[in-house]
Amino acid sequence: MESSKASYYKAANLKGLSREARIFKGLIAGRARAHLDKVFIEGAHQAEAHQEACLRILTEGGETPEMPEPKPFQMVKTKTESVYTYVPAEFAKEMYIIGSLYQAASIGPTETLRMAQEVADKVSLDLGLDEPFIAVQFLRDELEEAGGEINASTEAKGGEAEDT
Repeated sequence: MESSKASYYKAANLKGLSREARIFKGLIAGRARAHLDKVFIEGAHQAEAHQEACLRILTEGGETPEMPEPKPFQMVKTKTESVYTYVPAEFAKEMYIIGSLYQAASIGPTETLRMAQEVADKVSLDLGLDEPFIAVQFLRDELEEAGGEINASTEAKGGEAEDT
């Protein structure tokens, strides 16, 4: 786990445009994207469980429990192995909250994609990437399949689109 954290900061601190630096940054960016996607999903699932727990406790007259925090490390599968990933806590927490807000229907799909992309843009900037990676592509794909007209390039640039 600590090596995933060290790799993130190594990529963030790499200067220069050598081929090796670009490849390493790309590898870590891919892992960060997967990490943020998992944290988004975790936030959505735990928000649902948290809401159910709150309803149970309210009917019993107890105190509302705190919303759980996202895990600082995630396990993701690559083509050949499973690896731990790391993203700084402030970015992971933002994405976790976006996932929970989306699950609770407090924000619509367009706002969700815009907010998630803002987090991805921050991570991309932190890593010193030339181009930001696209966040929650799986959600964009689901919305397109469901008939929504979400344009990933417009969303990635912070453009406006109507919620569907």
